[in-house]
Amino acid sequence: MQHKLLFVGDVVLQSEPSFSSELRALIAEQHICCCNVEAPLAGVGAADAKTGPTIQQRKEAPIWLRNLGFNLFAMANNHILDYGKEAMLQTMQAFGEDAIGVGDEDQAYDMLVKNIDNIRYGFLAYAENGYGALNGDRSHGYAWVNHPRVNKDLARYKQQVDVLIVQVHAGVEMVDFPIPEWRNRYRELVDHGADIVIAHHPHVVQGQEIYKGKHIIYSLGNFYFDGITDTLAWRTGAALQLTVERGVIQQAELRLTRKDDTSVSLRSKEETALQLSALNEKLLDDSHYTKLVDDIAVDQWQRHHKNYYAKPFNGLSSYSFKALAKHIKRMVFNREVDYSLLWHNMEIESNFWIARRAIRKLQSKK
Repeated sequence: MQHKLLFVGDVVLQSEPSFSSELRALIAEQHICCCNVEAPLAGVGAADAKTGPTIQQRKEAPIWLRNLGFNLFAMANNHILDYGKEAMLQTMQAFGEDAIGVGDEDQAYDMLVKNIDNIRYGFLAYAENGYGALNGDRSHGYAWVNHPRVNKDLARYKQQVDVLIVQVHAGVEMVDFPIPEWRNRYRELVDHGADIVIAHHPHVVQGQEIYKGKHIIYSLGNFYFDGITDTLAWRTGAALQLTVERGVIQQAELRLTRKDDTSVSLRSKEETALQLSALNEKLLDDSHYTKLVDDIAVDQWQRHHKNYYAKPFNGLSSYSFKALAKHIKRMVFNREVDYSLLWHNMEIESNFWIARRAIRKLQSKK
């Protein structure tokens, strides 16, 4: 018997969504429909002190999403603990037993199993290191993809199910291709038992590839993410349609989506094919791909990370009059080291890897 499973990317609801008739019909066909719940529900807790934005979403989100047909909710991400442990726990409770990737360590790293027509599906959700990761610093949070237990867990879990589906929330934001370190890690997940790896977090769609006969989807982008910005790239995502027969994934097909105000629709198959072809092309030629990665690393360093490393020590990262004035102000009024920003630079894998690559590239030019 054929089973259909649909996965979409990041969801933050400040408004009630509506779907096009075509998207509603697609969701109605699914046995499983999953999204990444990117933020805790409003009304509980206070914003944690962290580098970067703290976000919440409307407390009606669980009802809205279930009414639209969603029945599986990945919560391993860098914002789920933005308003503290209690907000995260109440968000888990609101979504019920269909939440994955969060809780205490046993809950977060546990596999959720769903039996459909005697085919056992296992679902796991992880994220890169960040505020809220269960990396030894806290009792509750989200599952960290590079925790030493993960590879062994995958091998053990694969023995218990027919299809093991792994989601990962990781990558460089607003970049439409993965960096090599994540490509290598996702391939490792396949090596240790994953039948497919599905990623999100970059907030834009990235390409896909097949490794040892298994699909790796590098980023589904945003599905419905209110706030932050409203660019076309931000409002464009991808829905992943899996078709499974006799416990084997036969097809993994992406279809672009677009959010316009509070409505989400599917883009045409022709538009999807054109954009995905361009994204996949970036992954094919090793020398071209390496240059793309090096160039974006240097660009990110010049625009962001150089300042991220200078600022914690009240340093000067550029030489404009405005920058000099800000530097003098920091030196006079703020003499403390910003350890939070240093942690953000060095412990979150994407930040560390992209900065290291940029430094190596710039050093090699000297």
